This record gives sequence, C-alpha cells and structure tokens, in this order.
Amino acid sequence: MTSRSGGNDASSMSFRGGRAPGPNDVFIAVMGVTGSGKSSFISLCSGRVVKVGHQLEACTTTVDVYAYDASSTHTVYLIDTPGFDDTNRSDTQVLREIAGWLGDSYKNKILLHGIIYLHRITDIRMQGSAKKNLIMFRQLCGQDALKKVILVTTMWDKVPAAEGARREKELIDTPEFWGWMLGKGSSCHRHNNTEASARSIVARLSNHKAPITTDLQRQLVDEHKSLDQTSAGRELQGELLKEKEKWARERREIEEQMKAAIKQRDREAEQMMREERDRYTKMIKKVENDTGALRSTMNNLLAERDKRVAKMEQQLKRQQADHEAELKRLSERQRRVEREKEELEKQRQRRAEENERRRQREQARQERDQRRPQKPQAPAKPRASAPKSKATGFAPYSVSIADGTYFCVGPKLVSSNEDYPKRKRGSEFAEAACFGDLGSEETVPGFKRVSQ
Repeated sequence: MTSRSGGNDASSMSFRGGRAPGPNDVFIAVMGVTGSGKSSFISLCSGRVVKVGHQLEACTTTVDVYAYDASSTHTVYLIDTPGFDDTNRSDTQVLREIAGWLGDSYKNKILLHGIIYLHRITDIRMQGSAKKNLIMFRQLCGQDALKKVILVTTMWDKVPAAEGARREKELIDTPEFWGWMLGKGSSCHRHNNTEASARSIVARLSNHKAPITTDLQRQLVDEHKSLDQTSAGRELQGELLKEKEKWARERREIEEQMKAAIKQRDREAEQMMREERDRYTKMIKKVENDTGALRSTMNNLLAERDKRVAKMEQQLKRQQADHEAELKRLSERQRRVEREKEELEKQRQRRAEENERRRQREQARQERDQRRPQKPQAPAKPRASAPKSKATGFAPYSVSIADGTYFCVGPKLVSSNEDYPKRKRGSEFAEAACFGDLGSEETVPGFKRVSQ
C-alpha cells in the first residue's frame, strides 16, 4: 500500500487511478441514495463503463474514481460513492467507507471542488429513508461546503413534465428537503440523461480554484474525532437509536403475545410469536453492531479500508489467474481443433492424390490398349441351318377338329383324315404338318396335298 503521510506524488496518484498530478486537477464527489443514477451520470461524463446498480441490488459498494480530460490541461476526477439506503449494506458501513476515503484524501492534500447530490424525480414524495439520508448528507458537508453543492434531479424522462415540475417545486420550497441548503448557497439543476447535460453540471463546479473541506474531513483529521463524534456520525447514531428503540418495543409486544399463547396452550401461535421475537432480536443486535462500528478513529477506518482493499486485490488476482487459466485452456483447445482440421485436410489431400494416380493409371492402360496392334479375327463359322422342309408350295390353310375328325381347308384343298391315304415315313406330307398328340407318325392324322 502507498504511504499516507505527507501528500507526495506517489501516494496522491492512488487517488487518480495511476495518473500523475496536474496543476488543474478537479475532484468532485457524486453522492445520493442507491438507485439515484450516480453511476450512469459518471459514465456519461467520463465515457467509461461504470457498473450500474438495479432496483434490488446496489453495485457501487466502494469508493472509486473516474477521470476525464475536460481540456488539454484540465482533468476532472469524479468520485463514485456508495449510496445510502443500500439493500446489502447498512448506512453505517456506507458512512465508514465514505469517511475513510474523504479522510484519507484530505490527509494527502486531495481537496474537493464540490459535491453533486442526485435525487430521483420519480419519487412520489421524500420518503423517511431519503429524508434521513439528506439530513446526514447535510451534516457530512457542513454549512461552508454547501456553497459548492449542486442538488440534481434525475430521471425526468420517466415522469410527465408537469408532475416532475410539481415535485421539483416541493423539494425547493420545503426547508426540510432542499429549501434550507439552497438558502445556504447550494444550487438546483435538472439532468436530462445526456452527456452534455452531465458535463454542464460538472462544469459549474470545476471552473473555479477554491476547493472545499467538509465538516467530516475536518472533524476526523484535524480534530481527531472518532466517527461517532462527528456531526454525520451523531446524526446516524441518533437514527440507529430510534431504530433500536422501535425494534425493542416491537419485541416486547411480541413477547406479551407469546406469553398469552403459552397460557392458552396454542402451540402454533406460540411458535409464530417465538420466530417473530427472534427476528426482532437479530435486528436489535445488528443495530448495536452498527452503533459500535461508528466508534472508530480515522486510523481505524484507514486500517480497515486497507485490509478490505488488500482482500479485494487478492480476489482480483485470483479472478485474473482463473481468467488466464481459462484463456490457456481455450487456447489449447483451439490449437487441438486446428491440428485436427489440418489432419483431416491432409487425409483429404491424400485421398485426392490417390484418386488422381488411379485415374492416370487407368488412362495409361487405355492408351496402351489403343496402341497395341489388333490380331486378325478368324471368320465366323456359319451356323448350321435347320433342315429345310421338302414340302413346298403349300398354300394357306385352316384346320378344324370335331368329334375326332380333322378337316383341312385351303386354296384348292379340302381334305380330312377319312380320305387320308396311308402315308409313308419321310413323305412330303408328313414333313409338312402333324397335328394332335396321338403319338407316332403312323397314327397322326394329316392332310392330303393337292397340287395347284
């Protein structure tokens, strides 16, 4: 960790994100309840991505600094602070974090040029928590610093113009809200959620060379008070005492109801009351712990802050190591995939080359066959023709069969098996026609040829 004594360049660079000090450096704190738009405002001004909180969980849990060059010789440092009314951190933890950074910067001669306090114009009314935090903010600043405070309303695009104007007027006219601070020199402006709007608000505080010292810084560092002895600490301590008394009163009522349930032997009601009593007991214990945490000196705050920052740095290193290991794993996987792709490409090329060689061999074979002299072919032997029938000169005829009698009718031919003479083997008639399935030639009925 950097040395905190003296305000040398090396130690003060830690408040500038590593930047070297310049003659026209301006430091402006951005404050407000959680969800009022601090991170978005800073992002528009600096052009840097700032983690933005959402409805149920706040993102800004530590003080961080974002710089941007308003000109070639003019650097603005916007200080992003955790918001009060946080869902995950108590107001005591938030005040300790802000007090630690402001006290440390003040010891290192880093002075504020102003404070921007953001408020949602979408809020229907100044609720109890917002009013409480506004009072604590006033105590943190002190009357002298209020001259360099700009009260900024945000989220105008989410309400009708007339309704927003009515709420703005109520903030300005009510002393318990913004009226008292405006009377002490603070100013009020609207932020239209644009870079030009945000930078114009910052410019109202950065165009002067009269830095301020808040009451919290003076009381912690110059007067060596503990946090619970400062104006802001006393204000918060008073709120914690009210909460403790409220929870204690609620617990006493629950205990009375639990006694009545025991007398009536109502086991179910007794169990419910017991659970409620335990819940209030935990809340009272938390308030007591928060109250005790306010009893911290500047040295205590810095030591705890250093310890928390060191822990965060260790976590960051582990995350970075895990990230590098993951990158290495992904890189090795990518190389493996590339090797597999190269091997597949080689296999494809080998198959293509083998196919090409096979094609060339086949083409060469065909060319050799074409160049080889052809052997004379022997004349084909004539096929033996079927023996021609000796019967010639037959004319078209038709055959009819009826009751075992055959009739043959044709041009100049009328014959039947009744006038068929006894034929001989090899006769022209036998070679010409044979009908039926009566067996041998001797018994097959035929026809008598009639000469034309």
